[in-house]
Amino acid sequence: PSSPKSTAKNGGAISNVMNQNNESHLHRRRRQQQNESSSSFDGFLTSKLLLRILGVLLFLCVLSSLYLGSYYHVHHQDYAKATEMKQKKDDFIRRGDKATTAITISEEESNTITETDSKEPSAIHETVVFESIIERVKWTEDQCNSVPEHHVDTLTTSLKKATDLPPLPEGGVAAALKKWMDSEHDNNNDNENNVYPTCYLPPPKSCDVTSYTLVIMSHTTERLEAFMDPLSDMVNSWPGLTEIIIVWNSPRTTLTSVSDKKQQQYAIKLLSWDTDPNHPLRIFFSLEEGLANNLLNRYHPKIQPKNEAVFYFDDDGPFFSKEAMVDSGLEMWKRNSNVQVGAFPRNIRYLSKRMKEAGKKGLMDSIDIVTNNVHGDSGATYPPFTPFCRNATGDHVEYNYFTFPDYNAHMLLPSGSILHRNFLCFIWHPAFEELRTWVVHHKTMPDDMTVSTLVSHLSGRAPRTVPQKINSFNSGRRLTEDSSEYYYDTSANDAPIPNQSHRRLLWKNPNWAKWREEAINSILNYFGAIHPGTVGWCAGTKYSQDHHKHHYECKPENPSLNMIPWLNEGGVGFDHCPPNDRVTNTIKETEKQMQIIMEEDKLVSFCGECKYKNFISCSDRAKYLVDNYGNNPVEAKKNTIKDDENCKKK
Repeated sequence: PSSPKSTAKNGGAISNVMNQNNESHLHRRRRQQQNESSSSFDGFLTSKLLLRILGVLLFLCVLSSLYLGSYYHVHHQDYAKATEMKQKKDDFIRRGDKATTAITISEEESNTITETDSKEPSAIHETVVFESIIERVKWTEDQCNSVPEHHVDTLTTSLKKATDLPPLPEGGVAAALKKWMDSEHDNNNDNENNVYPTCYLPPPKSCDVTSYTLVIMSHTTERLEAFMDPLSDMVNSWPGLTEIIIVWNSPRTTLTSVSDKKQQQYAIKLLSWDTDPNHPLRIFFSLEEGLANNLLNRYHPKIQPKNEAVFYFDDDGPFFSKEAMVDSGLEMWKRNSNVQVGAFPRNIRYLSKRMKEAGKKGLMDSIDIVTNNVHGDSGATYPPFTPFCRNATGDHVEYNYFTFPDYNAHMLLPSGSILHRNFLCFIWHPAFEELRTWVVHHKTMPDDMTVSTLVSHLSGRAPRTVPQKINSFNSGRRLTEDSSEYYYDTSANDAPIPNQSHRRLLWKNPNWAKWREEAINSILNYFGAIHPGTVGWCAGTKYSQDHHKHHYECKPENPSLNMIPWLNEGGVGFDHCPPNDRVTNTIKETEKQMQIIMEEDKLVSFCGECKYKNFISCSDRAKYLVDNYGNNPVEAKKNTIKDDENCKKK
């Protein structure tokens, strides 16, 4: 053990060491606290600075986005529109007439005289249409240049020149359209081209249309009685007829100064209709509107029809019934408003084996599309046109003016035809001036061939046909349907028909057929191709008959409304538009009448197998009266017996 003295000494030394250590530790703690305080303050300053920097960057990002969005909106509209135009052109060329989106139409363009339907969201711009025609001509040229040798110069006959007028150039429509499109972008193009409005294709369907315009063109008071009497009946009985336009191709004085008393009465009546604000008729005096006497005036956009659907009749008929034109025809047009619809079809006969084979395939494909109930706005691809190779193979065709076929027709005569008013803009477009000039100077003035061919190339589709007459089984004769004078009249465009002494047309010239044939060959050559042919009204029904060599026809020729597929539930085309209640009720009433007639028929002592006047069977005579004179079956049998007692059952 240590002595107390030494212990005290050692304890003091230890105490000193501990004090020194405590002071040293205290100094370290103070320095640490100072350092921690300084670090916290520095961290606070650093965080606040970062937040400010982030805020500034975010603000700059917002400004940049707003600026870029504004820049795109202002500077990229033209580019976007051009890109959209290219896309729609590709769609239209690839799918025919089935491009489903539209080029935006400016407000200024919507006020022009021909852009009455420009608000339609699916309207296709004329540039897209023109480029598709140019592409078709190029495709046709390629097809013609690659025709196998065994299809070249196979025809035994050649087309002989019938007039002094030079033919239209082969594929000339492409050069004409390209010239127009180039001039449109030329800063030095003349003002005349600038003032013509932009054209737009009509929509593939127009289900909401309930009214229509009727157009008749005339130039002489000799025809007034022929069309004014039927018009009086139409105004009183045709539902939806809200406008009648008489395109008068002579001076006004031909109506105000008439020497013949009967014609004078009709002229006074016509002028009174024109001035009556409650009458739907108005007269368009072509010469006063700066137009010459031209058959194409009835298609001029200056007539400004107020309705989308435009009906056409020749001034001397034929004038079909309400059932044929309104109940059947308008309903067909509503489901196919981007093509020409009509009741007076004509066929073009192909002579070369190549064209026959191509045309047959195209027609069969078209029939398949219709019978499969394909909607007009479905985007379906329609068959290509048949190339017309005049220079490469010596192709030419014959104009068939002997029949009015439902199937495989290639053009429609004006009477009983229906067009969408948008086509008027195209028909008189400056790009087709060469074509119109040729038509005016040709001896037959083939406006009917021209319009049908042009509209088919604009739409990329064939026309649609409807029955000329509807068998309504009403008693008595119909002025607008059954009179032989009216019914056969327009056929005289091409061949002499009985009861035509009043008609002064060129068909009386013995060269008429040759002139017409020259005309159709020149027009087809100008476009370079022809559509596959019409599909008959009876397609997809039991009334469609297939004969040898795929020759289709509709039987009966004069159906009743309950036979028309697009008017009856379950029929082809019925569901393409909502049903027309008025037409549906008419069909039901007709069926009731038919039931009554069938009961009466059982009471008639009729010998169908007997000979009528030792010529034909009595049943054939009765059928003739039903088909041609509007007799119901009972009336036909009674009238047959009245004409020949031998037809009465003994």
